[in-house]
Amino acid sequence: MKTDEIIQRYVKSIQDTIIVAEHNHDIWWIYKSKETRPRFVDVMSNYLAFFQTSIHAHFVAMIIALYRLYETRRDTISLPQLLKILDRDHPLSDNAMNRVTELMPKAKRLWVKIGIVRSEAFAHLSDGEDIEDSFKKADLKYRDFKDLIELSKTIINAINQDYNRNVHAFNLSAEFDTKALLTDLLSLWSHRNEKK
Repeated sequence: MKTDEIIQRYVKSIQDTIIVAEHNHDIWWIYKSKETRPRFVDVMSNYLAFFQTSIHAHFVAMIIALYRLYETRRDTISLPQLLKILDRDHPLSDNAMNRVTELMPKAKRLWVKIGIVRSEAFAHLSDGEDIEDSFKKADLKYRDFKDLIELSKTIINAINQDYNRNVHAFNLSAEFDTKALLTDLLSLWSHRNEKK
């Protein structure tokens, strides 16, 4: 495979992973946030096993996707590996490299926190600590997830702007569909309860 094809594949894969992380974050956050959960909590409680599993699944999918973006192994598609390929075969401009160099340490700090939770709470079963201990150890806050998603978009767009002269809009969201689904389910559930 030619270097350009490899770089294009990495850029596209990283963009897709960011979208996966963001969509799972959107859904998980609608389920959990103080702004939306109260509106749907009754219907979610009525389908408890489904929504407990869904909350967990979307959270874990988000964690895995965010971790994947900054994976350091050489045999993975990640931002660090893309930067190595670019540095070796097609260096970025000074402006783009300065921007990426400025943002990567911020992203790495958040990635390390996510890595602790991923490794200790989801990828491996620890016999010494529970999930809450992992979150405390990582000092992971709700905002950290969205911050890493946004940083990742900015980094890949800085790279893509310099290499391909374009950026990805990242304008799709799972928020509208999730709220519509929950609203429809709430309406159906309320209508069913009125008949009783």
